[in-house]
Amino acid sequence: MTQGRTPGPRPENDPVPVIAMLAGLSVCVYGIIALMSWWFAYGSEPTDRPIVGVLCLFAVLFVFYVVAIRVLWRAKPSRRALHLVVGTAIVFRVVMLFSVPIQEVDIYRYLWDGAVSTSGVSPFRYSPQDVISAGVTDDEELNRLAELRDRKPVLAEILHRVHFPEIPTVYPPTSQFVFAVANLSTPSSASVSTRLLVMKAWLIGFDVATLLVVVALLRRCGMAAELCVIYAWCPLIMKEFANSGHLDAIAVFLTTLGLYVVVCCFDLQSADRQRRTGWTMYSLLSAMVLGLAVGAKLYPVILAPLVFFTLLRKFGWRVTVAPSVVFVVTTVIVLFPMFPGSGSVSDHDQIDDPSLGVVTFLRQWEMNDFLFLIAIENLKPTGHLGSHEIAWFSVVPESIRESLTGSLSSTLGIAPGEAPFMLARGGTAAIFFVVAMALSWWGSATTSLRFCEAAFLTIAWFWLLCPTLNPWYWTWALPLLPFARGRAWIAVSGLVFIYYFRFWLVYHFPSTAVLGTPYTGAAFYDFVVTWLEFAPWFAVLIGMYVWRRSKRNYAFSTD
Repeated sequence: MTQGRTPGPRPENDPVPVIAMLAGLSVCVYGIIALMSWWFAYGSEPTDRPIVGVLCLFAVLFVFYVVAIRVLWRAKPSRRALHLVVGTAIVFRVVMLFSVPIQEVDIYRYLWDGAVSTSGVSPFRYSPQDVISAGVTDDEELNRLAELRDRKPVLAEILHRVHFPEIPTVYPPTSQFVFAVANLSTPSSASVSTRLLVMKAWLIGFDVATLLVVVALLRRCGMAAELCVIYAWCPLIMKEFANSGHLDAIAVFLTTLGLYVVVCCFDLQSADRQRRTGWTMYSLLSAMVLGLAVGAKLYPVILAPLVFFTLLRKFGWRVTVAPSVVFVVTTVIVLFPMFPGSGSVSDHDQIDDPSLGVVTFLRQWEMNDFLFLIAIENLKPTGHLGSHEIAWFSVVPESIRESLTGSLSSTLGIAPGEAPFMLARGGTAAIFFVVAMALSWWGSATTSLRFCEAAFLTIAWFWLLCPTLNPWYWTWALPLLPFARGRAWIAVSGLVFIYYFRFWLVYHFPSTAVLGTPYTGAAFYDFVVTWLEFAPWFAVLIGMYVWRRSKRNYAFSTD
């Protein structure tokens, strides 16, 4: 959002009354959503869940959110407005803390992993299904988990609610540490709902800490601190952190903190010895924090080139080497429990490879994607598929598909069915690598504003090119959204709610075609609705980019 970089004179109006009114209305709507969330209790009848109604309420909240951004963008800086934004943001989170997770079950895996860790067993060693089916064995640690299952009915219930129980945990050690701490802070006799409440409270704590870092980052970059409303009031944050309790809050906090520490180095760029010591310490601290962030969720590693080039171009090799080493060492140490063969004591395949859960996710998961979807549907052979399984935008000749997938399958020794995914994954990864390197060089050149914008764009394009565009993954970019160039990026936080419409389609059209198409509910969403979700947005984004370029070229030509 270019206006955030050079906001210009602001009208002398007081935003507090309007923000207070919007906050009051938002609290009421969040309260209604919290009440409606009880229709989404685990085991409730899927077709009775008011998915469309809840999505409409979140749409209303998104309108309030956009109005609040506009009001604060046009108003003069106000400490009262900042306090109101932060205070009401916390109120929103408290209201949603007491809601039932809507269409999400990931948090049950966190609860189980925390219980496993505090029992002295690595959560990477056994899948929940291993524990569910375990009897008396020679494996002491598996016996310990089976005993835990039998001794605590609440944990047994949680264990049976874990999604994809046949897969070991995919969540890295930093997050596992938080799960363990949350488990230790929960009374042993607590019910499932109490355990959910405690876990979500911990995650909301990280979320609020992120908000405070965003305020500090805006001030450090010379922007109005009230623009933290872009993160603080975002309905997506309330849904994914306060309601659903996604662990991404941990990584988002650590990543934002790490980037803030890097930005602090900008103000210490000097030949003065004392300042030189200061930015050396800051650079080492940022490297350590970002290493911990990778240990919470792997995605922050994509920012390593940007941070590396920034330190290199501003401070030289002598300063850059040490934080680079610290980052690598911290990351390796934190992720070590996930490495294949680390601490294995059995011949069981899953135990020998603690990375199995992550590898399975990276090689198979695809959901709510657009760019990746276009690629894979034009690589997947369709000769054996019915018309209801073939995407309408699948246009590459069958002979080319079979040649490409057959060649890759024989070269890598993988199943033919896996080849299209691997090809699409390799192609989008190559595109992202080029984009990330270009942004890293561009963003490291000048100011802290450009650095933050480059960090945002790196995360945003990583998300857009992924095969799994879960809404909560977009929260990775939200702390840096105030630095984005173009208002179109704000719309993503609202559009991704469409993801939850997929559940409604699956529940109501499990085996019947939708609106005269050959597609049943899930396929209709994948092949039709995702185009409504992303195609117009991409058109607007490209249009705004072309308009800015033409405007800039016109300005240059008239100089």
